[in-house]
Amino acid sequence: MISSKIRIKVQSVKSVKDPEGRECFQIDFVEVRQRPPVMMMSNPDVPEEIGQMVVQVTKSFQSVLPGMGRDYEQGKLTLILTGDELESFRLKPYPNQLYELVITDGSLQFAEA
Repeated sequence: MISSKIRIKVQSVKSVKDPEGRECFQIDFVEVRQRPPVMMMSNPDVPEEIGQMVVQVTKSFQSVLPGMGRDYEQGKLTLILTGDELESFRLKPYPNQLYELVITDGSLQFAEA
């Protein structure tokens, strides 16, 4: 049995109508992934103490600068569900809510993270 777990976040929720005119909810999810660590190397011609200091200062700037956080988001899934379908998934989505999506043998399971 193949299973996969994905950490996702609700990006937006909109009210839409399907082709039959039924009221539905369009839920856009993004996958939340951890950014891989940045490798830092100093110039070999610079004394080691100064090189270490430059690496530490650079790392501290990276934690403060926008867009350099630990996580990043990537568009993953859009669902258009009726109220009954939304209830069947036990979803009560609101923007920025985190879920763990488990995909197992073609089925989707959502669990609040």
